[in-house]
Parts: sequence; C-alpha cells; structure tokens
Amino acid sequence: MSVYQIAGFNICLEDVPASILRRCEAYRIGDVPKDAIALHINGKELCITQPDNAASNGETFSRTNLLFLEIYREICTYALAHDAFLMHCAVIEYEGRGYAFSAPSGTGKTTHIRLWRQVFGKDKVTVVNGDKPILRLEDGAVYAYGTPWCGKEGYNVNTRVPLCGLCFVERGKTNEIRPMSTEEAVPRLFGQIMVDDSPDLARQMELADQLLEKVPCYLLSCNMEPEAARVAYDGMNHAEIRGGADA
Repeated sequence: MSVYQIAGFNICLEDVPASILRRCEAYRIGDVPKDAIALHINGKELCITQPDNAASNGETFSRTNLLFLEIYREICTYALAHDAFLMHCAVIEYEGRGYAFSAPSGTGKTTHIRLWRQVFGKDKVTVVNGDKPILRLEDGAVYAYGTPWCGKEGYNVNTRVPLCGLCFVERGKTNEIRPMSTEEAVPRLFGQIMVDDSPDLARQMELADQLLEKVPCYLLSCNMEPEAARVAYDGMNHAEIRGGADA
C-alpha cells in the first residue's frame, strides 16, 4: 500500500503503474493507520477515456497519462468537499509569502515566474507548483499546496504557502500592475477553477467567493523583461509601482 500526503490529505494509491508512483514519490509518507487515510484510489476501478476534444485537436493521450489525470480528478473531487479546490495557475513562494499567476496558455506565465527567480535569486524563490496547485482554506487563510500535477516543466515542491496575492497576467509592451475589483476578477477566476463536469459546481463557486474575500487580486500587463518581476512584486506588496497606477 502506497500512501501519499497531497494538500494535507492522506491518499492511498493501489493498482497504479510504477511510473505514476514515481511522479508522486516526493509526496509519499510512511505507514499510517487505516483510519488516518482520507481517500483510497484503486487504479483498476477508474474510468479512463480520451477527452472529448482530443480527436478534434489531433491529440491522443497514453493510458498512463489519462490515469494520472483521473487520479488528480478523484483527489480534487474529494478536496472540494473539504474546503479545497484546484486552480490552473503557477504558485511561487518568496520571503514566506505565496503568489499565484494565472494566464491563458502561451501568455508567458512560466517565463514570468522564471524572471522572479532571475531577479530575486533561484535559492530564494521556490516554484511551489507550475500548473495545478490545490488551494485550501485553513484557519481563516488560503494556502497553496504543491502537487505532482505540475505541467510539462515539472515545477513542484511538496510544501504549502500562505497565498498573499493572485495575479492575472497579460502581455504588454510596458510593465504595469493594478488591483482588480471583485467584479473584474470573477470571470477570470472562474475560468481557471471551474470543472465543468464537477458534481458540485455550487461548492466551487462558494470557495471561489471565499478566495476573493481573502486574497487580493491584481492585473499585470508585462513584457518578458526582468523589470516585470520587480513591478509585480512591488505592486502586490503595496510599494511604489513602476510604470503603473498606485496600489
């Protein structure tokens, strides 16, 4: 029996290929009592199908990769009932504070978090997760957790960090950042957390509302120059913002 702790939940994986277990190795924990296991997942019991849009996009996925994603879906369904939810974003930690960056594919989200490491130091900026962290409401705050589901770059660390800013990123010729109102942030946020076939969309909306209450949101227009990282940091920490409006 292999037990892993993901987003603070003890999860048992059975009848799962060794290649998947290797991806999760950093999250493996020692033997725990059966009553301390939150979720049992048996790979043979999961329904594995190609995504509906795979054929139209000319894509095919191996059974192992489909199973890996289905395991994540099972975890996220469980998490949703326990004040936690997935979000498509990248999360970094710097000086003990977590910052999430969300953007459509190809916008430069991954490049931007690399700029933070370039500007502030690779040994000081940790990429908690590069694509699919789990956000969890705990003790009146929102924490971002690393998961093995982390995008093609493989950025993930088995840790949690308090989320102190959520930044929506778009391309621009200059670097500017400004706070977003809840009304502005809602459509961008829902597009990154909503799972269309989730059995509980209402719960997803409730948790999204709580996220917006507890974590300030920003809109960052940036180029791919190192200054973009400094502007983003200053803006989310209420310092003077270069090239943009006041925080």
